[in-house]
Amino acid sequence: MTQISKTQKFTNARLNAIQALYASEFSDKPIAKIIFQFLNGEIGKNILYENEKGKEEFLPLTDMDNELFAQIVQEATSRKEDLDKIILEAVSTGWKNDRLEVLLQSILRAGLAEFFVNTNLDAPIIINEYTDITRSFYEGAEINLVNAILNKFANIIKGKE
Repeated sequence: MTQISKTQKFTNARLNAIQALYASEFSDKPIAKIIFQFLNGEIGKNILYENEKGKEEFLPLTDMDNELFAQIVQEATSRKEDLDKIILEAVSTGWKNDRLEVLLQSILRAGLAEFFVNTNLDAPIIINEYTDITRSFYEGAEINLVNAILNKFANIIKGKE
C-alpha cells in the first residue's frame, strides 16, 4: 500500500469537507452526525475523477487529515450566514446565493471557512487548493468565481481592501 503524503491528506480533508457540507444541505441530520459518518468512513469514501487517460476512476478519500476536515465543516456550518453574506457581496449584482449551485456554495463556504481555521497557511495555498478542486467539478466561469471570491476575501483579511 502506498503511503499518502501530508499534502494529499489535506486535499482529501478539503474534498471531504465539501462533500459533508453538500450532504448537509440535503439532510436533516445534525452536522456532528455527518462529521462522525465521514470520520468513520460510512460516507465520503471515494470521489469520482477523470484520470490522465480520460477514464473515470474512484479516488479513495478516507485517508485524510481528520482534524482539518472537522474544523472546516464545523467552521463553515457555524458561520454559514456570514459566509453566505461574503459570497453574495462578491458575486455579480443581481445574483443571489440560491442561484449558485449547492456544490459551488459548498466549495466557497469550505474555502472561506478554511481562512478562519488554518490561519498559519498562506492564502495562495488555500486559494489554489479550492480553485483546483473547483476545476475537478467545473470547466467554466465557476473556477474564476471561486478564485476571485477567495482572493478578495484573503485581501480583506490581510487589510488590503
